[in-house]
Amino acid sequence: MDRLQGQQSLPLKPGDTFDGIFGVRASAGSQAQLLLEDGSLLTVPQGSEVSVSMASQPQVKLLAGGVNVLPAKGYLTLAAMGLGLKTNGYLRLRQCGDGCKEPPGLYGKTLSGEVIVEYAGGRSVLRNKPFRAALGGGRPLILARDADLLAEDSHLDVAARAKLALAEDLKQGMEAFKSGQFEKSRVLLLAVREKSPTEKMVPYYLGLIALELKENDVALQHLQQYTRDDPDAARERGVNQLVTLLLTNQLQDEVKQAIQQESQLASDKPEPGSIAVQAFTNRGDPAYAALAKGIAAMVITDLSKVPGLKVLERQKVQKLMDEISLNQSGLVSQDSLVKAGRLMRAEKVVIGSFGVQP
Repeated sequence: MDRLQGQQSLPLKPGDTFDGIFGVRASAGSQAQLLLEDGSLLTVPQGSEVSVSMASQPQVKLLAGGVNVLPAKGYLTLAAMGLGLKTNGYLRLRQCGDGCKEPPGLYGKTLSGEVIVEYAGGRSVLRNKPFRAALGGGRPLILARDADLLAEDSHLDVAARAKLALAEDLKQGMEAFKSGQFEKSRVLLLAVREKSPTEKMVPYYLGLIALELKENDVALQHLQQYTRDDPDAARERGVNQLVTLLLTNQLQDEVKQAIQQESQLASDKPEPGSIAVQAFTNRGDPAYAALAKGIAAMVITDLSKVPGLKVLERQKVQKLMDEISLNQSGLVSQDSLVKAGRLMRAEKVVIGSFGVQP
């Protein structure tokens, strides 16, 4: 295997990384597998040569022989023998020229998904059918049988087949969820996660399953992981709002439990080094009411930097205050603050006020 950079030909070793535009050539008796930055997989069989552009959208050009491609997501763009192609599935391409037993041209077949072949005067969308594009261009021809040169090289396609099998397992898990078979779906998705821990869709569906089964704490863990793994998709699917709702409900349950256990908590010692910061009281222009929580947030930020000091969650403190109606009319009594501190097991409570005159 060689990496082609300009006029140089450099040996290619397992684990090599590169960017920009480069070429890869597999000599007789060798083959190369390339994992692109977006997760797409290329297999360059023996006697083949490709050029790869590692732009924001990877592009592959077949220069000689053949190539197998499996896009990670969306469509992967390819060029071969003057034709433009796009595929969202597992595609095999082989060139047939001098010495080839078949009629000359570009041969291909998708084992999943589709391939779009663009040629002078039009485009064709092909699914799971072998085809041949003639050297002179024109509409690709559907073949009645697979050409011999498209026969699978089992030692080259192991990774691609494994990836296809994983995608099929994931598809079955999602379909089981959509049909209401939640336990079956969970078993399938957990198996996918075991094989591919970085599969981003697994925590999303595991979270939805937990919601359907009323396992809100479990759902929250999975959905929070999904927002970390794929923040853009999480925003598009509205997962952030769902996480916020689950956190709010969890907070309400914790506060209610604290109030119900008030007599028990009253006898417990405060947690050493703990401090609760209350929203500040606005004693001036009502237009500046939003500063009440803003000032408290700044104090919390500064106190959080003090070593050995545990600052209690502002949301939990505020929810507790609201639940036991301590903020009515904007006034908080000292006795009420002591009660709130006791329920939070806070050693100290920070209160304050501000005023902006109109």
